[in-house]
Amino acid sequence: MIPDQKAATIKRRKPEILSPAGNPEKFRFAVDYGADAVYCALQKFGMRNAAENFTPEELASSVAYAHSRGVKVYLTTNTMPRDADFSLLPDFIKAAEEAHPDAYIVSDPGVMETVFRYASAPEIHLSTQTSTVNSATCAFWHRLGVKRVVLARELSLKEIRTIRENVPDSLELEAFVHGAMCVSYSGRCLLSNYYVNRNANEGCCAQPCRWKYYIHEEKRPEEVLTAEQDEEGTYLFSSRDLCMIEHIPELCEAGLDSFKIEGRVKSAYYTAAVTNAYRMALDGYLSGKPFDPAWRSETESVSHREYGTGYFFDSPSENAQIVSDNLYLKDRAFLAIVHSFDPDTGLALCEQYNKMCVGDTVNLLSPGTTGYDFTVGPMTNDQMEPIEDTRHPRMFFRLPVPHAKPGDIIRGM
Repeated sequence: MIPDQKAATIKRRKPEILSPAGNPEKFRFAVDYGADAVYCALQKFGMRNAAENFTPEELASSVAYAHSRGVKVYLTTNTMPRDADFSLLPDFIKAAEEAHPDAYIVSDPGVMETVFRYASAPEIHLSTQTSTVNSATCAFWHRLGVKRVVLARELSLKEIRTIRENVPDSLELEAFVHGAMCVSYSGRCLLSNYYVNRNANEGCCAQPCRWKYYIHEEKRPEEVLTAEQDEEGTYLFSSRDLCMIEHIPELCEAGLDSFKIEGRVKSAYYTAAVTNAYRMALDGYLSGKPFDPAWRSETESVSHREYGTGYFFDSPSENAQIVSDNLYLKDRAFLAIVHSFDPDTGLALCEQYNKMCVGDTVNLLSPGTTGYDFTVGPMTNDQMEPIEDTRHPRMFFRLPVPHAKPGDIIRGM
């Protein structure tokens, strides 16, 4: 294919929104709020042991739910297991196959070979843990049967575009576009194992890069680090969170097939709000609409550290990727989820997640919108008795809303 034709092919690609799910509840929010695909793990061989993850039965019902709505499911099988764990792999894959995932995300060649052996016609996605940074390596894995490469987070947009131009069109490319960034190269870190005997490469990272450190290099006292150190320590090891929602056009033009959102250990509200924001931003760009700052505001509504653009535009040596402090910016309170709405009475049946009171100003978030504000009016409990607040965890209650549908989220201001 000549260069001009190749460039045209790149621009015609329609990327998917790929969202995280750490448990079945988050999975449903990802599907309902606009994900084209969801990635998740069983309770073994996934890189996020801190997430609740899925039983085989939960995975099967979740996959069925996703497939009924045209959404794909990718199973993370991307740890680097030792020999002692390999004997568990065949039964693991057989259990996974009963759920019919659309792909396996793999980093270890031995795991990949085992998946090929025990899964029926498996689609393999190569994990970002393999640190793939060039087109020759992409082509190598493609020849071995890999359908998609999840590129290393250290690549710039220019480098991604070069890879796209030099690999077969049949090879899909995926990149993280939102969420936490690891300070170590492609997540290959030994600090967690060193300090607390939790192996990051087996899914047990304790995130020691978020801790406080005092650093100097004795032979280079004249080289002053730009990261400030005060009595609290320095945050040199702690990266900003990634947010590329304002750069959807550049991501599309680079030829990516999948925009991946990080966050399997984040909240259900995070999954819904961030998935919804990127869904609106991508659809807006593809339909020729200008960028709406409200979409960026939606990403600000979830718990996160300072945002940056990772390595897409900045050199790794630049301090635009280091946080100025290690504080999390708190998200809006997730107050309730709507289970049903009666248009005749204007009442929504809701389930409580956090307390709210009559007279509070809140916001109702629906898929495909940035929500609307309303004041909490008279509420009743499930016995239709008047209540002034929703103080009991997971209680059911009714309140008047302008309009709503099942799955809508009521959140604080």
